[in-house]
Amino acid sequence: MNYYVLRYSMPVALRLFFKKIFINNKQNIPKKGPVILASMHPNSFIDDFTLGVFSGRRLRFLARGDVFKTKVARFFLNQMRVSPVYRAMDNAKDVKKNLEAFNVYTQTLEKGGTLLIHSEGICVHEKKVRPLKKGTAKIAFGAEEAHNFKLGIQIVPISLNYTNAPKTRENLMIECAEPILVNDYKDLYLENPAKAINTINKDIYAALEKGAVVQKEGTELVSEQCLELARNNHPVSALPIAVKNNNRSELEKKVCDTVNTIHAESPDKFAQLKSSTGNYFTQLEKYKIKDREVARSKTGLFMHWLGLLLLAPIFVIGYALNIGPIIISRKLAQKVCKTIEFYASVFLGAAWLLFIIQYFILFLVFSLIFGKIGFFAIVGVALAGFWSVLIRDQFVIGISKFRFSRFKAKYPKLVDELNEKRKEILQLIQIK
Repeated sequence: MNYYVLRYSMPVALRLFFKKIFINNKQNIPKKGPVILASMHPNSFIDDFTLGVFSGRRLRFLARGDVFKTKVARFFLNQMRVSPVYRAMDNAKDVKKNLEAFNVYTQTLEKGGTLLIHSEGICVHEKKVRPLKKGTAKIAFGAEEAHNFKLGIQIVPISLNYTNAPKTRENLMIECAEPILVNDYKDLYLENPAKAINTINKDIYAALEKGAVVQKEGTELVSEQCLELARNNHPVSALPIAVKNNNRSELEKKVCDTVNTIHAESPDKFAQLKSSTGNYFTQLEKYKIKDREVARSKTGLFMHWLGLLLLAPIFVIGYALNIGPIIISRKLAQKVCKTIEFYASVFLGAAWLLFIIQYFILFLVFSLIFGKIGFFAIVGVALAGFWSVLIRDQFVIGISKFRFSRFKAKYPKLVDELNEKRKEILQLIQIK
């Protein structure tokens, strides 16, 4: 039951958590038959929530065995189709329990179901593919071997690219690679299981890296600064929030690949790029202006604020009636999360649960007060809350536009200089 509550309410939560979700090649996920989604793991349970909603399949999730310690945790996790996987790095004594867990995975695949496995085996906020563990391959080959390689299991590598993983109102790009048929490795597995496992792992890794936005060590800061310029040169509309499109991920991969190449092959050019981006963003910070505004010569300040003024009543109602769960969830995440990797997951999970409780209470109250009309009042509050998030984004942009218009009027020559610096950086990374 809990799985379906999550499955049908989480799409709304994710569309508020992210500004934009880009999904590319979703058709590569088979609609029928046993499938393993071999996913990157940069953002803890957010990865699970997102793929549970947008993969189009009913998933069985895998999670670290140590989160199943209490009866309450086991009950709720089982309800949401989460199964344990025991790692030696957590507790070597528990690894023997994997035999029972593997039976659950095999049964899921036998029934034509879908497993979501984070093949890296660890969650880290970084833009790169980490070395893969052998669990994905072992589960796939184990299930096929038990059925004489007649299941037809397909592995679909999933690259998850977050613009800024721990933060809300950022973007996510999902890349679904072409399926890898486990039966293609049958002969190799029967001859040499270890070699087959390593070979399929290499193929999964290659597919993940092809779809990933990768920042090589030593390029991270420069890449992020270049990405900001590229994004602002190619703005996207606020709606719809979830789109089937690979333009954004291709842009971001191109930027990072270019910076990686410059770093590896031309140290002098990379030093120039690092100096240019550093100086440019230092000036932006000094004058408290955003690159987004420098990139667009026309501010459209009057029309922007006129629109915000007209939408102000919706914002006030939506914000006032929905801000409570957000504040509580943020404080809870800050208090309980010892590492940044879990912050977003705890925040979103808590907010989702609190909103369900809040709207259930509002439904009872409004029904008693307004009768049948109470339902429409609840829908109105929810819609106002949804739009208040989008309006708030535009309010933040409006403040930025206002600051920049004053800055531009006072320092027109400096704005021209900043534009020239932008052009210089974009030419170095070959972005129009």
